[in-house]
Amino acid sequence: MPNQSNPLKARLNSWLFDIRKPAGRRLNLALMSLIIISVLLGMAGTVDSMEQWHDLFATLEILVTGIFAVEYLLRLYAARHPLSYAFSIYGLIDLAAILPLFVLGDANTAMRMLRIFRMLKLIRYLRAMHLFVSSLRDVYDIMLVVTSSILIIVLVAGNLILLLEPSLLKNAFEGCWWALVTMTTVGYGDIVPHSAAGQILASILMILGLAMFAMLTGTISVKIAHTLSYHRECLHCERKIAQEFVYCPFCGKSQLHDLASENDEAKKQRLKSTADTS
Repeated sequence: MPNQSNPLKARLNSWLFDIRKPAGRRLNLALMSLIIISVLLGMAGTVDSMEQWHDLFATLEILVTGIFAVEYLLRLYAARHPLSYAFSIYGLIDLAAILPLFVLGDANTAMRMLRIFRMLKLIRYLRAMHLFVSSLRDVYDIMLVVTSSILIIVLVAGNLILLLEPSLLKNAFEGCWWALVTMTTVGYGDIVPHSAAGQILASILMILGLAMFAMLTGTISVKIAHTLSYHRECLHCERKIAQEFVYCPFCGKSQLHDLASENDEAKKQRLKSTADTS
């Protein structure tokens, strides 16, 4: 709960972070609309035929950035744990959405970066993106292992293809580029091995790439499905379990009593609401 001894901080916390309440929903909906409108206006500013409006678009960009700067400071002030918010993914995105204007000397470059980071702020308001970000946090170790493995394979294959096809590449960096493109099965066709050994290496890279990216995609999908299904807490061990579980798979305790209590409470709420409206 927010600090009740500071009514202003408690109210700001409710408005900025609690989208379940009407005031929080309205404020965050307004911020989301402002993000979309500002990004569209910024994109319109890149159209040559609208050159006469460029100064107005630039002024609006600065104004919107000022609004988001105030929002960031208010979130930092109202957060229950300011440091945790500041270093969270949402806090870092909120900071990145205002920082380029104050750090970069080139206003045009700053404006382009602001549009990019401003679009990232939409992650906060999309439940699907919340699930995706949560799944990434859960599979961080696996992602690190897969990424490291891909990097090692690319470096080895990049140097190996230079030995097998010396006339095809200028240096090992181009070989690494070819290895990465081959692993992802993009296949731009700018570098194509002609020798049997080079083609065998390319085939191995394709198979490895398919296997590794499929493993990573499958792991993230399982985590998202788990998050969607396991949203109820066991009242004994407090771990997330599926709604239909009769027994907790972690502690083995029965959930029938808890489910019955929840059903009774729901019935009481319905009867109360009926009595209030009658």
